[in-house]
Amino acid sequence: MEAKEEKISFFKRIKIAIFKLEDYGMFLGERWSKAFKFFFLLIILTSVIISLVAEYDFYKMANKAFSYIENEMPEFTYQDEKMVSSENVEAYDSDYNFRLFINTDENISDEILTNYENKAFDADGSLILLKDKVIYLYQNNRIEEKYSDLLKNYGIEVTSKEELVKTINDLGISSIVFAYFSTNFIVLTISDIITNLSYLCIVAIFGYVAARFCGVRFKLSPMFVLSIYSLTLPIALSCLYNVVYILTGFVIKYFNVMYLLIAYVYIIAAILMIKYDLIKQNEELQKIIEVQKQVRKEMDEQEEKEVEEDEEEKEESDEESPVNQENNEPDGSEI
Repeated sequence: MEAKEEKISFFKRIKIAIFKLEDYGMFLGERWSKAFKFFFLLIILTSVIISLVAEYDFYKMANKAFSYIENEMPEFTYQDEKMVSSENVEAYDSDYNFRLFINTDENISDEILTNYENKAFDADGSLILLKDKVIYLYQNNRIEEKYSDLLKNYGIEVTSKEELVKTINDLGISSIVFAYFSTNFIVLTISDIITNLSYLCIVAIFGYVAARFCGVRFKLSPMFVLSIYSLTLPIALSCLYNVVYILTGFVIKYFNVMYLLIAYVYIIAAILMIKYDLIKQNEELQKIIEVQKQVRKEMDEQEEKEVEEDEEEKEESDEESPVNQENNEPDGSEI
């Protein structure tokens, strides 16, 4: 059985986990190490796919942003940790639903700042460049950072628009995009592992309880193995959803609920399939036992028949024996 398991490739396991619930029984005796190896490889694969799509989208966005900085962004200077722009800007990009605000006035009112943030509310992302700091708004999150800290963290020195363009050219768009891919991949992989480990525990406990109700007793350890394969389709759908979201911005409400619901359906279906296989095996075993009993009965009858025949032959032999002895007695003629 173990040799058979080793021959199952990674992609064949994905196919079985998604399309062949009737074969889940083969995973029951599988070692934890093998199941978790599949689990981590699946998460790494989906993280690579999502990160590559995000990298492609970021590459287009970075090129567009650099083109704007080079050709449309107003001239500015940066000195004494303060930025001064030649003019204030309110720009909007419909392709990425992104807003840019530049206002380096010495004393900007709270009313103006609140107005910028209100306008940024419906955008997927917004950037507000002020005299001494930058504010980034996205998905109801707000990040505020001073220019001095930002430039120090990235080890960049910029005093004008011309230097900013030169710095970007020196770094290269490809290097920036690769750094984005690497960071995104690492963060996404760690996040998905933590999230799916928590889902795995939930599904395993649910499956353990459901198995009891279905009249099948499993230990908790094989239930974790089955739960890993039950999460295969949700993980694949999550990858597809993220790809679609990155490319189109399409949002599915309550996706996390559907994520777990699919896993619950798979684990229950797998338990019922295994129960059916066990019942079928028991029926076949009973048939084999009945056949063995019948064969044994026939053999016993045959043995009894042979014993009876042997006894009859022996009786016949005993009846003939005195006659032979009588005929062999001496008659006196030998003297």
